[in-house]
Amino acid sequence: MIPKTRRERERGSSLAWTAAFLGLVLIPLLMLVGDGARLLYVRGRLAQATDAACEDVSWSISDRTTWQRIRDDRYLQNWYLVGRAQNTFYQMLEEKSAVKYSPSLSLRLDWENGQAECRAQARVPLMVTFGQEVTIRTAVNARMRFAGLQ
Repeated sequence: MIPKTRRERERGSSLAWTAAFLGLVLIPLLMLVGDGARLLYVRGRLAQATDAACEDVSWSISDRTTWQRIRDDRYLQNWYLVGRAQNTFYQMLEEKSAVKYSPSLSLRLDWENGQAECRAQARVPLMVTFGQEVTIRTAVNARMRFAGLQ
């Protein structure tokens, strides 16, 4: 039997090194990039939905008929309208079944200053570290306004 040279013994190991590189370096790096892209996507959608909900409550909470009759700045004490704003928030996030995250919204109405403060957060699970979640938060303030007021 002829002994194999060093070069002959190493022949075919490049495929094993490529597989090890892909499995240990490249795939986790791509998963990390995927997590970052999902977090940016969720942050954008969450900010858009929070803004829509806050604008909805700021327009619908003001009593326009009283303002048009006697120019009195009154706000409706109707919490159904706040529920409608929360419904707007969840309707803006219809794709949350495709991208897994759990959003929530809280509204605070400042009657004295005529502002609506909306805070939303979403818990997004990560792919790289299984079982870990990242919480994304957004906050929006909207002035409650009446028809014709700037």
